[in-house]
Amino acid sequence: MNNEKDLDAIEAAKPWYKQPWLWFILTPLIAVFIYGTSFLYLSIVTMDGVVKEDYFRKVRSYEINDAPNQKALALQMRADLKLDSTTGDIQMQLKGNLDTLPKELTLDIVHPTHQQYDQSITLRALGSAGIYSGSLQNTLKGKRYLYLAPAAEDWSLRAEVLPPYEQKLVKMAPQEQ
Repeated sequence: MNNEKDLDAIEAAKPWYKQPWLWFILTPLIAVFIYGTSFLYLSIVTMDGVVKEDYFRKVRSYEINDAPNQKALALQMRADLKLDSTTGDIQMQLKGNLDTLPKELTLDIVHPTHQQYDQSITLRALGSAGIYSGSLQNTLKGKRYLYLAPAAEDWSLRAEVLPPYEQKLVKMAPQEQ
């Protein structure tokens, strides 16, 4: 019995920082503080991706500029796009009621969540038959959004594509609303 009292006295005589119950309570609080601080730092330092659409801010809401899509509807624009991720080749046939076909078109291949995987490709005309050609910068993996427009951006076509991308044929047309 005397030994138990001696042990209790020794336990009570320990400094506060050597008490096991204190660290049992403080450890989760310290971990939350460290993780919270690191997440706050990451949220301030990292940048959110840019939205790749024709959105503009109006007071406290966002609206989409639908004029390029409406012009593509009026011109009955269509495009058959052939993607080949293994070779990196892009072939496209453009159809529509244009007086003159543009010499170059811009194809934006947009990743849904990461801006670093986006590609902007210039497609060049091969003659006057509406056939265009270009090359991928990187291989494609996962879902992508395609945006096709001339340099003047007076009309545009959009499409959504899913893998596999080996010899993938994508039909692009304006969205009817």
